[in-house]
Amino acid sequence: MYREFKEEIKLEFIAHHPGDPQIPVVSEGENMVFKYTYVHEEDENIADDELSEIFYLEMPKGSTSFTYNSTHPEENKVINVAYRRSCFCGFSEYTLEKAIVSASKTDDNHWQISFDVIFKDENGQEYPLKDSGKYTLNTDEYF
Repeated sequence: MYREFKEEIKLEFIAHHPGDPQIPVVSEGENMVFKYTYVHEEDENIADDELSEIFYLEMPKGSTSFTYNSTHPEENKVINVAYRRSCFCGFSEYTLEKAIVSASKTDDNHWQISFDVIFKDENGQEYPLKDSGKYTLNTDEYF
């Protein structure tokens, strides 16, 4: 599992062709994007079974904390999140069904983030993802 964030970027959604699913991409911008990557264990007896689940959270640069709970929409700030599956399973578009997110900056290079989210694909299949941990500033070119 990987927990990282990058500054001076933003989260966008693109489709390669009209009618294709919108997929999340990170590009230059004015915000911060946090990325959680969960790499599932591979089965050596199954070809092409690799699967990674990726959760993105975008926050305004300069933030020091953030909370969001989809069960209390009147108390929330705007949230920009995305979910992606990296696998030999094609592209799907996912919509947020439930989110509880809490984030606190611990120093210039670290954040403590907890989340419990459920995304749903266009066929109604739910994809829950939950984590709590320390996110580290990514200073590499690749994110």
